[in-house]
Amino acid sequence: MPIEQNQNFSRTTLRLKAWIALFRPPNLFTVPGDPLAGVLLAASAQHVTPSWNSVYAVMGAALAFYASGLLANDFFDRNIDARERPSRPIPSGAVKPNTVKWGAILLSLTGLLLSLAASHITFAVGLLLALAIWYYNAFGKKIAWLAPFSMGICRGLSLTLGASVLGMGGITTHSVLIAAFFLTLFIALITMVARYEATPEANPLSNWSRWGIPILLTIWLMLFLFKAGSTTELQWKSLSVMMTVMSVLWAIIWTGQMKPHAPARVIQSSVGNLIRGLLFTQAALCTSYGGTGEGFALGLLFLFPVSGWIGKWFYGS
Repeated sequence: MPIEQNQNFSRTTLRLKAWIALFRPPNLFTVPGDPLAGVLLAASAQHVTPSWNSVYAVMGAALAFYASGLLANDFFDRNIDARERPSRPIPSGAVKPNTVKWGAILLSLTGLLLSLAASHITFAVGLLLALAIWYYNAFGKKIAWLAPFSMGICRGLSLTLGASVLGMGGITTHSVLIAAFFLTLFIALITMVARYEATPEANPLSNWSRWGIPILLTIWLMLFLFKAGSTTELQWKSLSVMMTVMSVLWAIIWTGQMKPHAPARVIQSSVGNLIRGLLFTQAALCTSYGGTGEGFALGLLFLFPVSGWIGKWFYGS
């Protein structure tokens, strides 16, 4: 291969790796499970069968919205990354800022179109989610006390997006409201820790805030098991309990790694694995729908090792 062709090939490879890094591949596997859990929780409570085409549409929409947020994050943080993470795709020069910006815009529009394909109510929730994502990246993250909750709200809306397939009745289902509330708080706590991943020596977080992650998760899933166990058949319960135990244990393991002033690489790894552990939580919630829900739960479990394997090459944080 001529030297010039070899150089062009190398540049193309570097750009491709940079774009993959922008999308934080390990985290993408945890996204479709949010709307999936939302719609199955609502369908279980209402004893109805959702339109599966609409379910798949909102799963795709959630993925597009999430990906747009990742690109927007790096676009708006490019100056900070130049100081703290110079190897990131934009400050390293591997990709151009404007290209990343337009990629984020196109992905947001894709998410809105997929939401509209499900229903007008779903489109409205999708629009709220898109606005929340752009607000967080452009403004919300700059407000110290608000930033974690802004991020959490985005994830809570992602779950609500799925429930909206069944209309306002799906959105206002008690199990959906509880799940969206706890998911919001759970992601907010993880975000509080993740904000100091590049400067762990400046991390002011105390033990209560980091151990709040598994404590909150335990309360949430115990409420879910109690509620679901009182209204549905018990055939799903063994798998659901197993997923609950795995979810909580996983959170305890990685929370224990995030000791005060831990090295940046430890914080990054822990945050990424805590997010990956959402697959266990989503699987537990999906089992409330019975046999079909158990099938989806097993599918989410399959994604867990895949996400971990990809995480060997790309950070999830």
